[in-house]
Amino acid sequence: MRSLLIFLLIVNLSCAQGKFSYKDVPDTYIKKAEVTSSFNSLKTKSFEVVKLLPNNYKKDGSEDYTVYVQKAINENATVLLPNFPVLINDKGLQLKDNSTLLFDDKSQLKLKASNNQGYAMIDITGKKNVSIYNPNIIGDRSVHMGKTGEWGMGINIKDAVNIKIYNPVIKDCWGDGIYIGGNGFSNNISVIGGLIDNNRRNGISVISGDNILLQNLVVSNTNGANPKTGIDIEPNTPDNKKVNISLKSIVTYNNEVSGLAFYLARLRGDSDANNVNVVIENYKDFYSKSGISYSNQKNDSKKKLMGNIVFSGIDLKYNKVPFNFLYKNSSLDNINLKVTDFKSDHKDNKGIVTDLQKFSQQKIKYNQ
Repeated sequence: MRSLLIFLLIVNLSCAQGKFSYKDVPDTYIKKAEVTSSFNSLKTKSFEVVKLLPNNYKKDGSEDYTVYVQKAINENATVLLPNFPVLINDKGLQLKDNSTLLFDDKSQLKLKASNNQGYAMIDITGKKNVSIYNPNIIGDRSVHMGKTGEWGMGINIKDAVNIKIYNPVIKDCWGDGIYIGGNGFSNNISVIGGLIDNNRRNGISVISGDNILLQNLVVSNTNGANPKTGIDIEPNTPDNKKVNISLKSIVTYNNEVSGLAFYLARLRGDSDANNVNVVIENYKDFYSKSGISYSNQKNDSKKKLMGNIVFSGIDLKYNKVPFNFLYKNSSLDNINLKVTDFKSDHKDNKGIVTDLQKFSQQKIKYNQ
C-alpha cells in the first residue's frame, strides 16, 4: 500500500509540473507527396550503395557504414540507399551539387550514439540542386551520451540553393529535425509531405530563407530543449536578411511549447526592405501549449523591419494559449499583419481575434 501511495504521489507531482506526454499522431493527418513516377525513373539510373558494402554486411543497422555511403555520394549523381537500416556516425553524410539521394521502401539512416553537442546526419551546406526522396532518419536522442547542446540535426540546410525534400520521416534528433538557414540565407527550399516527430529542440527551424515552401507536413511531439517548437521562424543575426516563407496545409501536434513560433528580435531590417514575408494557409495545431507564438521585441533600432505576415484558415485546438504574444512585448514595426478565417476552441476565441485585429492596427500588444 505504501508503494502504491508513493507511485500515485509521483504521478500527481509530474502532472502538476506539466510534464510532457508524447501523443501518437493519427495516421489520417500524415500526407505524402505523390512522387512514385519520378522516384522509379531515378531509381533505374541510380548507383546502389549496397554494391560498396563489405562482404557479409549487416542488415540490422548495427555496424557503422558511413564511409561506404559517403563514397557512393562522392562518386555518383544519383544514389540509392540499401533497402534496410544503415548506421552512420556523427560525421554525417555530406551531399554535393546536382545530386539526388533515394531512400528505398525500407531504407533508414540511424545515428550511432554520440556525445557531441551537435551533428548533421545529412548536411547540405553551400550546395545547389539537391533532391532527397523519402528520407527516413532516426537520431540518437534515446541513446545520446552527452547532456549538453541542442544542435543535432536530421537534415542541415545552410546557404543552399534549389533543395527539394519529399516525404521526410525524421525522428529523435538531439536538436532539430530540419534546419534551414546559413550565414546569409538559403534560397528555393521545398519540404513537401511527411512527418517530423519527437525531436528535441525544434521540428523545423527556419533561420532565414528566400522562397521557402513547407507543405503537407505534420510536425509533432517536439520536446526537451527550448524552444521546443514545431516550426520555429527565428533569424540569428541581421545578416540573415530574408524570411520569405510559405506554409501550406501544415499540422503541428502536441509540441511542448508552441506549434508555430516567430522570434524576430534579431532581424533589424536595416539592409533590405520587405525582409519578412510569411504566408500561412490552412494551418492546424492540436495540443501544443501555444498554437502560435509571436515575438518581435520593440526597440529603436528596429523601425525599418518591413514586410507582410498573412494568416488564412487557422484552426487551433486544445491549447492552453492559442495565440501567445511572447515576453509581454511584441511589435510588428512596419510589418503588415493580415488575419482571415482564424478560429480556436478557446472559450475566448472572439477576444483572441479582437486582440489580433488590434495588434495589426496598433502594431503592438502587451500581454496581461
